[in-house]
Amino acid sequence: MQSFLQLHLHLPHYSITSMLNVLGVVRHVLWNDATFDRSLLPPEASLGRHQVTLTDLATMTGQERISVFKECDIHSSLHPIFLRALQYLTAVHGAGGIDDRYMIHHLSARQWSPFTQCFSLLGQCSTNSTPFKIEDDAHIAYRKTKTSSSNNGKKQMTKYNGLRNQGATCYLNSLLQALFHISEFRLTIYQMPTVEEAEEKSDVSVKTTKSIPYALQRLFCLLQTLYKAGDTTELTESFGWSSNDGFIQHDVHELTCELLDNLECKLGGSRNTDKMLTLEQIKVNAISRMFVGILENFINVDEAGYCGSNEQPFYDLQLVVKDTTNIYASLDKFFEVEVLDGNNKYCLEYDGKKTYHRAERGVRLKVTPPIMLLHLTRFDYDIEKGETKVLSRWDYYNTLDLSKYMPHASKAEVHYTLFSVFVHSGSDTGYGHYFCFLRCSGTWYRFNDEAVTQASLRDVFGANFGGSRTNYWGSEVSSTTNAYMLIYIRTSEMDQLLRPVGKKDVPAHVVKQLELEQKEHERCLKELADEHLYGRIHFVEPRDIHDQNEFLFVPRPSNVQFTSQRTLRALLSSEALPAFQLFVKDRFGIPAAEQLLWFTAPRGTRGRARLYRRVTEGMTVSSVLSEKNECCVLVISPSNAQHIDIGGDDELDYDLLHHKVYIPMQLKVVFVGCTVVSRRKSITLEDVVEQAKPYIQSIIPTIPDEAEKTRNHHLTKPCRRPGEDSTKISSPYESSLIVHTQPSWEIGKDRRNLKVFLEEDHNIFSPCREGVSSGDILVWQEEVLEEEADNIFYPDAISFQHFLRHRVPIEIKLNLAPLYPTLVSTQLADDMTYEQLQRYVARLIGEPAAYDHIRFTMYSPTTKQPYFMKVKKRDRPVLAKLLSPSVPRRVSLSSYLYYEYCRYTVSEIESGNSLQFKLFSSRVKPLSDHWILIPNDVQITPRELFSRCMREVQGTRAADIASLAGTLNATRTEAEKESRQMERQSELDYYSDLVPEDAWLKLRLVDVWRGRIYNVFDMDHPMISGRSTFEESAEYRIELLPQPLDGVPLESQSLIQVHHFTIIRNKENTVETHGHPFSIYVQHDELPPALLRRIASKLGLSDAAVVDWKLALVQENRVLRVSPTMEMGQQLFQFCNERHYRPNQSHPLKMAFLGLEHAPSSMNTSKREDKVVILK
Repeated sequence: MQSFLQLHLHLPHYSITSMLNVLGVVRHVLWNDATFDRSLLPPEASLGRHQVTLTDLATMTGQERISVFKECDIHSSLHPIFLRALQYLTAVHGAGGIDDRYMIHHLSARQWSPFTQCFSLLGQCSTNSTPFKIEDDAHIAYRKTKTSSSNNGKKQMTKYNGLRNQGATCYLNSLLQALFHISEFRLTIYQMPTVEEAEEKSDVSVKTTKSIPYALQRLFCLLQTLYKAGDTTELTESFGWSSNDGFIQHDVHELTCELLDNLECKLGGSRNTDKMLTLEQIKVNAISRMFVGILENFINVDEAGYCGSNEQPFYDLQLVVKDTTNIYASLDKFFEVEVLDGNNKYCLEYDGKKTYHRAERGVRLKVTPPIMLLHLTRFDYDIEKGETKVLSRWDYYNTLDLSKYMPHASKAEVHYTLFSVFVHSGSDTGYGHYFCFLRCSGTWYRFNDEAVTQASLRDVFGANFGGSRTNYWGSEVSSTTNAYMLIYIRTSEMDQLLRPVGKKDVPAHVVKQLELEQKEHERCLKELADEHLYGRIHFVEPRDIHDQNEFLFVPRPSNVQFTSQRTLRALLSSEALPAFQLFVKDRFGIPAAEQLLWFTAPRGTRGRARLYRRVTEGMTVSSVLSEKNECCVLVISPSNAQHIDIGGDDELDYDLLHHKVYIPMQLKVVFVGCTVVSRRKSITLEDVVEQAKPYIQSIIPTIPDEAEKTRNHHLTKPCRRPGEDSTKISSPYESSLIVHTQPSWEIGKDRRNLKVFLEEDHNIFSPCREGVSSGDILVWQEEVLEEEADNIFYPDAISFQHFLRHRVPIEIKLNLAPLYPTLVSTQLADDMTYEQLQRYVARLIGEPAAYDHIRFTMYSPTTKQPYFMKVKKRDRPVLAKLLSPSVPRRVSLSSYLYYEYCRYTVSEIESGNSLQFKLFSSRVKPLSDHWILIPNDVQITPRELFSRCMREVQGTRAADIASLAGTLNATRTEAEKESRQMERQSELDYYSDLVPEDAWLKLRLVDVWRGRIYNVFDMDHPMISGRSTFEESAEYRIELLPQPLDGVPLESQSLIQVHHFTIIRNKENTVETHGHPFSIYVQHDELPPALLRRIASKLGLSDAAVVDWKLALVQENRVLRVSPTMEMGQQLFQFCNERHYRPNQSHPLKMAFLGLEHAPSSMNTSKREDKVVILK
């Protein structure tokens, strides 16, 4: 019983109707065979048609519930148990009722009942429009809905069409229904020029369109002329959505703005460079004229006599629901004037001098649109719970008066009438259901995907206000069904905006295209009915086989789509050859006399399928298809294949031979073409090789080499910004041993001999036999030169079979964050050695002689990125080991492997002390990358380490440092670039002048990982005893030693590590560090605001840039916000002992630090100082 309740009682009401839930409780909880007759239970189909909700049932009188039971065909003897089940279900589920105090009008219970005929009590719409299809004299196919108890049990009928839900597109359906029923919008869509799009879609086999206006025209036409629910798939595909996007709920507000903006641009709307619209531009664009209003942002500085303002166009106003009670309270909050004073004064700049003043800032309405969209922000962010839904009560009204916010506007300009209510049903932001209410011809309707029903005033208003409600049994529950967006229409323009739309208004080319598609659909249905009498023949040429070797072994490859232009539908009993020749002549332009047509059939005693048999006179289509309903036919002509004539005394016959080439350097066998042998005797291998060899030798040079596309891939430069293409640069680790490979046919191709093998079955090779038969597949291979031997792992096609049997999918990527560009996506043998992989990658990047500079990194399934530890060659000697996850509990192989081109060979790196480090500036910015190798027999002391590092820095070319640091200036202005470049050059000059032997007195080496300082090595902290190598998983950097504060005794200041961090909820480790950490001396009697200003200065930022940053003390997952009025020393050492702030801890993650809480730079841009420059 418990499992049943979990399954049925917790489902949302829009997926299973409440009456089905009641039936489930009757059957599984309350039923007693001794008391009731089980045969009287109603069928589920009867109950499933009634979309009554649990909330509706909970607020009804007993008589109304019995009326529902009668409508559901529930026998009167079962009414008592169904009433008990409803009581049980509501008590468990907590469905709420509507208390009288929530009603905004004094209506009788009968008028509020959802089973009472809905009268337009809030006033009829002032328009006589009928914003739906205009009927002809023909009968109307009505949609059946639930019965109204006030209408003597008669069915309510509605002539409006719904929209099918693709999975989670209910929000889109609501938006489209609202826009469709605004007649002016529909007419505007119909009038958009889309003839070109219709012509592109003239091919009925094309099912998608990239034009949003054209997709809307088609959808609106279907809604207006058909009598069934419409489909939005074509429209969402025009958005660029995949099929999976239909199961993702997108934000209604964002979707509305994006859709209107796209349509506005389609109508020729053009905005200024700052994306602003002028009043003149709004008036000339139909979309803007309906939906765009103008807000005026203003700021008044009375004491300086300054008044500034700028205009901002809007599609909708976002009203705050939290801490407000109704629509007018939210509008008051929206237009509330903000006073800038105290630490938040407004900055004015005059003659280069900044002054700060008290100011008033706000926004006011300047132009209101005829159609006002109000987006209600019912979703709020809570630091503990994340995003939550605001369920408090919030009232809206049938009319809206904006005269308070536009006191100088006319009454007609600011008076609005409610047209639509978008509703979100659900208690959380991550799930729920959307539907909408629309006022159509003065009556309210509920549009819930495919279901369209008449709605009561309680449905439209009180049921969606939110707040707590008292259910039937007196329990207080929160209402989770609330208004999310409101559409108001200017009352004076409703007649115009909602005027009737007739069939003559629908674009003729849209109607024509839909009629063609309907005819095509009917044709397909007819074909389907007599499909058993016909077969489909797909015609291909040799060039179509290149990437689909299945053509040679099966009648029709399963993974290939064929176009209608190359597909013939023929009667099975008809003669094949004449029909095929006529079709090929028409579609391929090949005369019948030049055609040789071949198809796949069983061959030999084993009966294995092979493409070898010729279509001849007398054959029927069914004999070609060989009991299948479709197959492929190969078209051979003198222009697409080699022809060989072999004389003799026998009768003329034809054989078809296929050619492949094995390329050991590329580890692949490729199909290259066909040969037709016209013979009068049996042919031998010698006959074919002698005449086919020149043909094959001419083809081999044309085979593309993947290495031509991937050359210098390891020199890819990281993208400066997301979406920017990668480029190539010179690498500071570029090897001097650069030997570019040439295609094998360019190296003495005249002296290359050819070997030939036979492919017995797919990927099964053997030496050639003496005789040759039609359908044989000859595999050719050039002889291997001595200089190529080391880079060839399988010398012939027969040994290559081992590779084919052990292949695993793999994608090799460059280990370069953040995009990790792909070098190749292929299949390789799982037993390929580490060295073979090195040679394979080295050839692809154009560095075959320097193969040992290639080092691999494993993929981490946990982080979906490269594994943080570098693997040793001896520990992972073969590919299978490199793809085996480092986490023991995972058993499946990975498909990813990362490579890097190292300055030193892997053998040197693994036999010595390798150190990669970045040189950092005093502004905590990387200047350049470096790599040194220290032999194992050298003792690593601070003096030895830093002298080697400085010699490496000073020996690096200036051009390399500039190119590596160039990305830091990517987004700056020219003045900023010049200033930063001068600052950087000054720091580089300092390091250049530093005596290497004295560097250990001024520098330190910092061990950083994931934005956190772990260890520090300097003159006071030498290399940890027993460590033989540097941790290659860490990010090492060399920087100047932090300097104590001048004039402050050392005992009155402490060196503290500072980390940037954010708090990630719902994770085991809630503290996540990011960015570049650093160390700074903190004065014990210093206040936090002064320290934050010093931090900003150290980072080269303005005070305004860090105004939103928060200081906190952090140790593991313990976070304590720093008080701005308490001295830092007191807060630091009350939080934990001073020794916990020091690096080189035995448990590094337990080290305490001073945290800067803010979003990572990739998620948040620096805040600029808010100021106005006053010009003379």
